[in-house]
Amino acid sequence: MRFAPILLLAATPLAAEFLSVRLEVSDMDCASCAQSLESSLKRIRGVDKVTLSPQNGAEMTLQPGNKLTLERLRDAIKGVGFTPKTAHVKVKGTPVTDAGQWRFTVDLTGQNFNLTTAGADTLKSLQQNSGKIVTIEAISPLPPDPRTTPTLDVKSLSGGQ
Repeated sequence: MRFAPILLLAATPLAAEFLSVRLEVSDMDCASCAQSLESSLKRIRGVDKVTLSPQNGAEMTLQPGNKLTLERLRDAIKGVGFTPKTAHVKVKGTPVTDAGQWRFTVDLTGQNFNLTTAGADTLKSLQQNSGKIVTIEAISPLPPDPRTTPTLDVKSLSGGQ
């Protein structure tokens, strides 16, 4: 009887969510402005740690169970006067194919992405893990139109739960 709760916890699927995000930020050369940006990002629920640098932009480690979206993070950066650019993400979610197009769903936010990949090995991993929760490292360019589905260019994939 004592083992039942442990087994139930082990069988519970892990939530799909963003794990970390690095957003390129243009014109981050004013020290007090960067401090304002850091303070603004730290106030967002779900952000655990923020590191800023002119070369890398804003790097954020996110808390487990967060419901953050890239749009929310980009809006916070715009709110203090900076321009967010490409996002480098580590995110947990579910890849599925629909009419030949790979898509990726982040369950906690309900956010969907179109997936692209240049590597045959990554494409094979996507096929093997279709419908399973996986972790991917990807690049997401700033969408030209916020009404379009954003894209994740997959660099690596792991997991399959």
